[in-house]
Amino acid sequence: MEESSPTQWAWAADPGMGMWCASLTRGITPHDVLARYGADSRTARLLTRQQAAQLSGTEGSVLRAGTLDAWAFCFEEYGLMGAMPGPLSALSQGTETFSVLRGGDGMNSFAYWRDGQCIERFEPGFAGTRPPAPHPWWDMVQQQLDAAGTEYPGLVPVLKAVALHTDAVLDTDTLNGPLLTLLLDDNSRTPDPPPQPHPTPVQPPGRFLGTVVPDPLSPPAVIYAIRPADQHTQGFKPEE
Repeated sequence: MEESSPTQWAWAADPGMGMWCASLTRGITPHDVLARYGADSRTARLLTRQQAAQLSGTEGSVLRAGTLDAWAFCFEEYGLMGAMPGPLSALSQGTETFSVLRGGDGMNSFAYWRDGQCIERFEPGFAGTRPPAPHPWWDMVQQQLDAAGTEYPGLVPVLKAVALHTDAVLDTDTLNGPLLTLLLDDNSRTPDPPPQPHPTPVQPPGRFLGTVVPDPLSPPAVIYAIRPADQHTQGFKPEE
């Protein structure tokens, strides 16, 4: 990736920028992106960011899709479909997908999906959300956060970490320009896949009756269960 400039990430560094979500998928087209979100890409139009703002409604999300070399992206302002398991599972089928979300409640997220499976997901900078090792994307994102040198660096370092891998920069000029745009209703998005079942520990049959030891008065092959009431006596008495 070429050396980044401040203007490239101006949109993400803008303190007035509200909630947003961006996904980046290798080797598919913008029409593919919209379809994998659950939209009919034939209804999409080329609109600028300013024009797309007029489509915003109370329900649904405005999806804006384009390409950055070998990668296709989808950007949402005031939307989070690109952070949900359904679209991410569909986007990453046969390829890989990154998702970066700035949440409206102040909670941000990063996710990396491959072949329909979530490989890593965490809240950047919050150690309590670090995935089990190995976690290469946590390490790469944290390295960029540390390099920022500020207590609250925002999500620009996260976008830089993704760009170092993809060599694709989602810059301000790209977002402001014309992109394939449509409004997708919440009920029409790709549904989330069913949760993976967790293995249930196998329990032995019956219930625990106490420790079993040989009775010294019985043949060696015969064993008895000790009753709790008999444990204080000298020796062991077999149950009747």
